[in-house]
Amino acid sequence: MTKTFLAKGKRGQVYTYKSTIDGREVCVKELNPDSDAENVIKNEARFLRLANEHGIGPTLLKEEDDKVFMDFVHGERILDFFERANKTGIVKVIKDSLDQARKLDQIGVNKYELTNPYKHIIVSYEKPIMIDFERCKEVKKPKNVTQFVQFLTSGKVKRILKTKKIDLDTDELRVLAKKYKEKYNKKLFQEIKEEISKT
Repeated sequence: MTKTFLAKGKRGQVYTYKSTIDGREVCVKELNPDSDAENVIKNEARFLRLANEHGIGPTLLKEEDDKVFMDFVHGERILDFFERANKTGIVKVIKDSLDQARKLDQIGVNKYELTNPYKHIIVSYEKPIMIDFERCKEVKKPKNVTQFVQFLTSGKVKRILKTKKIDLDTDELRVLAKKYKEKYNKKLFQEIKEEISKT
């Protein structure tokens, strides 16, 4: 097995290799030896397993020896996709990302990176795949949809989207997201998606 180093974060480090059994590319996350954080790998495995049950995240293959093994996701970071893709593809990815955020809200899991998911959503063939579940927590009031709306209405993202003729109504989206966060209402969530469709 030939390992290829991919990335190192504050808590974990990631490498890839090709399986000698079926040739699939596997991503492995292990604890960064310089980190004092606890339960990083157990948290990643636990919440990725839960996310997989709802069609979210790369497929978890196994957890062993303080390592998490999952399918490697080929694709590009979400902002890079926004800069390259056409309007139809971007709107599709935004709505799909919102649907995934909604599912996480419904199961009471908060994924804290969604206000700035540049490194945490990989787009593969116009399918957004959320990665990095080590910081997830079970909470009574998750904010995944609200966080993702904050991302979409931030200055940099709005500017990129505007060049693709996607001119979001920032004020309206934020009002809807705030109302949604209070009730987690399906109707309000649909209104957020409809507001995206208006562009």
